[in-house]
Amino acid sequence: MQTTGSKTEKKKNDSYPIRKIRRLLRLAAYNVLLLAAGLALSALAGEVYLRLTRPLIRHSFPSHFVPGVGILLKPNVEVRYTNNIDFFSISHTNSLGFLDREPIGPERAAASCHIAMIGDSFVEAREVPIADKFHVRLEELAARHLPHLDITTSAYGQSGTGQINQLPYYDAFARHLSPKLVVLVFIQNDFTDNASMREAFVSAQKSDDGTFELLPPVPYSTLSKKLEGLLAKLSEWSYVASEIRWLLWKWKSPEMATRDGYALDVLSFALDQFAERTERDGGSLVILAIYAMGTRGHSRFDSLAALADARGIPVISQLDYILRQGGEKREARWAHDYHWNAQGHQWAAEALLEYLEKNPEVCAGPKIKKRPDFPQGDAPHPRGRIDTGECGGVQNGWRD
Repeated sequence: MQTTGSKTEKKKNDSYPIRKIRRLLRLAAYNVLLLAAGLALSALAGEVYLRLTRPLIRHSFPSHFVPGVGILLKPNVEVRYTNNIDFFSISHTNSLGFLDREPIGPERAAASCHIAMIGDSFVEAREVPIADKFHVRLEELAARHLPHLDITTSAYGQSGTGQINQLPYYDAFARHLSPKLVVLVFIQNDFTDNASMREAFVSAQKSDDGTFELLPPVPYSTLSKKLEGLLAKLSEWSYVASEIRWLLWKWKSPEMATRDGYALDVLSFALDQFAERTERDGGSLVILAIYAMGTRGHSRFDSLAALADARGIPVISQLDYILRQGGEKREARWAHDYHWNAQGHQWAAEALLEYLEKNPEVCAGPKIKKRPDFPQGDAPHPRGRIDTGECGGVQNGWRD
């Protein structure tokens, strides 16, 4: 017969594993809570640290569609841009939607040697303050070294565009300032960007007889283009989306584009269009090839120079200038981004200043130049023209 004591002992022995499991579960739960609390505190500390040490974490560049022009940044908005390593830039667009100062008035521009810079992300230059951009530096350098030329500048840049997409920047914005010199900033991926058919930008289409016609920009309409626009929006805050967008844009390498006859045909047409416009309006045209384009003897530069030489368009090699100053091309860019840093902008400005010193005739002529009598966009172009319309209702603000 089992005694009461033995029954109690057996009950204790039976419940021991259960109590042990419960203690282990409580200990595990305690450790999980400690780990969660530690992670939460670490994340909070990291957030505080990043907010104290970094002005911004993600991109923000609000854009919109401007009829007759294409996609531009919105006017008078804050633009944030960073690669979270080299630069943390916060700047503001002007009343036209470009990352530049407010444009000068037409009378002041016509009375000076006004230079219009047109290009893509190197002219837009989200990476640096506006005061450090090459066209602003050029004004400062010219005021000290070539004051008699009375240089004034303006810049019209939009990321991801080629020269064919940039034609309306001249027609709608630069032309009425009567620039005596138009500078096209050329980078290696312009070969492919010119050949890309993107409906939200001005593009060119080759007809059966071999001639080109300009296609006006239209808002995104097809599903693929809407997805492209969505991807552009997502890339403002998502690194993954930004990388995907970059890879899609660079599907064809710039080196391959130099051997692509169609891409070179479109670029030739774009250069013809710019040459016709500047000649019609009494100005001059020059191309500034960035450091990555190389110089004479490099395939990229030679491909561009062959087209420019045939049209009498001078090409300035930034790399040639850098090497003559004893510098290296890596010093012109960020460590983790190929765009110009402040030194790159400075060298670009100095290369243009050297061109002006050697070619002061580009600023020659009457100080007050009569503006064209025909309305914007209505001058005849043998190979087509862009109807800029009302430029999307853009309001111009002027600086003195």
